Amino acid sequence: MIWLNEPQIWSDNLSVIKVHTDAKTDFWRKTRNGAERDNGHFYYRSLPGDEHFLATVNVQGKYNARYDQGGLMLRIDEKNWIKCGVEYVDGKQFASVVVTVNGWSDWSIVSIDSPDVLKLRVKRVKEAVHIEYAEGENGEFKMMRLAYFPVIDEKQSLMVGIMCASPYKDSHGFDVEFEKFNIIQQYESNQY
Repeated sequence: MIWLNEPQIWSDNLSVIKVHTDAKTDFWRKTRNGAERDNGHFYYRSLPGDEHFLATVNVQGKYNARYDQGGLMLRIDEKNWIKCGVEYVDGKQFASVVVTVNGWSDWSIVSIDSPDVLKLRVKRVKEAVHIEYAEGENGEFKMMRLAYFPVIDEKQSLMVGIMCASPYKDSHGFDVEFEKFNIIQQYESNQY
């Protein structure tokens, strides 16, 4: 795994990835305010661009500033990516998805009960990305979003991994942990 925008403070002991996010970091493109930010933290593996896969992770954070976020990311380049996970808005955790295609981001959130752990499961088959979340260690997965994501040539790389950021102007970063990060390649649609 390698970093895009490596944070100043982080560790990986093969079972838990710990990060303290740098301030004023984010992934966002244009929509609403014209902002283009591509300086969030992304720790990833590269897969063939046309690969079907299942990615999972458990996220636990000490969210304290508006828009503190952590979760999974799929990325072709700065204009085509998906991030999903926890986003902290107005003092509360939300399950969040941002889909960015052709340089434009959209954002959707689902209210959750601020669990200690949010489990994420992302399945990609062809152009479809199926995003699910579960609240708490024993929570059951619920569908959050089915999104279009471009299929690229098998010779190109699709980056898949964990992401986190602290966009808010007054943020000093926060501590977030990622456990049980896993990617199952050649995942087939009849398996879900």
